[in-house]
Amino acid sequence: MTPAAAPQPLRGITVLDFTHYLAGPTCTRILADLGAEVIKIEPIAGESGRHVLQVNGYGAMFGFTCAGKKSVCVDLKAPEGLALATELVAKVDVAVENFAPGTMERLGLGFDRLHEINPALIVASVSGFGQFGPLSRHTSFDIIGQAMSGVMDMTGDPDGPPQYVGNYIGDPNTGIHAALGVCAALFERAQTGTGQHIDVSQVEALLYLDMCNVAKYSLSEGKETPTRFGAHHYAVAPLGVFKARRGYIVIQAMEHQFPNLAKAMGQPELLQDTRFADNPARLAHAAALARVIEAWLQSFDDDETPLARLAEARIPSAPVLNVGQALDHPHIRARGMVKQVQHPTFGPMEITNTPFFMSGRPTEAQGPAPLLGEHNRDVLMELLGYSTERIERLTADGVLAEEPAVGEIRARQSPHPS
Repeated sequence: MTPAAAPQPLRGITVLDFTHYLAGPTCTRILADLGAEVIKIEPIAGESGRHVLQVNGYGAMFGFTCAGKKSVCVDLKAPEGLALATELVAKVDVAVENFAPGTMERLGLGFDRLHEINPALIVASVSGFGQFGPLSRHTSFDIIGQAMSGVMDMTGDPDGPPQYVGNYIGDPNTGIHAALGVCAALFERAQTGTGQHIDVSQVEALLYLDMCNVAKYSLSEGKETPTRFGAHHYAVAPLGVFKARRGYIVIQAMEHQFPNLAKAMGQPELLQDTRFADNPARLAHAAALARVIEAWLQSFDDDETPLARLAEARIPSAPVLNVGQALDHPHIRARGMVKQVQHPTFGPMEITNTPFFMSGRPTEAQGPAPLLGEHNRDVLMELLGYSTERIERLTADGVLAEEPAVGEIRARQSPHPS
């Protein structure tokens, strides 16, 4: 079987997705990319992510985090809506939620109840501070996780205020860890037949990533507290951001690589300069070394020439790209990281794929994000055996909902439109 024809690893797994915004949806997006059928349970007004980061009237974040999922729009506060969700629980393998701790219990969908309905069910709960502990009920978003995990304190200039990292790193990182936990729980369930509850905290997920700084603090028994260092690293020189003629270039040269850097720069005399004799000396004179490197970079009419020389000398280096340049980079395109999907109302759009390959094939988005309530009929008829009449009654009663475009598309596709 060729890699392209190989079945996706989570084919046959069905996920009930109660998530919103970014952390939880990142988890279920990965599971969808791996081949799971992800059924997104949305409130009547639609998932919160549909209404933020609007671009040309479309929720851009939702378009990325919910690609390849199905949408069932149901009022969980209505008795029939809750009963419908409970019926679905019995039919699926995984449920993922990122409500504030206690919300699922108040809805009647807490883990104990779900596990009673379906003992093989795996439930992943994604939250800012976890399901227990003094801050478990504390409201959280990405910026809160960055602040409480130490990430923000490590970001920015040493003499300036802490900075918000220019990316939502806490939410997606938490979702990635949750997806890993789900996959591990599926492996265990294959051996035991029993599901379990996975509790993933944003703050802890960020702490786990900060291995170097945590190790420095821990192994020094708190005597060394890592502090932000701005554009140039505190432990290695040169390692930082340097101004070139056109833009910025990052360079990192470890001890064994510095001679090659001096050679690439055409300045072998740097090796005889006592200020740059070894890494401790270079750290003590990091500002002077940065001025030498920037003068060399700016001696060229473009940035490509010095980058080519650095690459030839195998010095780790790269231009600082903006988001558009990164997406359009030939290497990113060659590896299939960007995929075009056709949204039924917005039209063609490019989204990113999950960034790993399995036996040479990428894990790809399975399609665009769904319209609100787009799959009410498909899911409820297929999994629960609901009739068309019952679905129409639930819709008329406000228990189910779908955006108008769903009906318009169905009418166009029907051989006998009513």
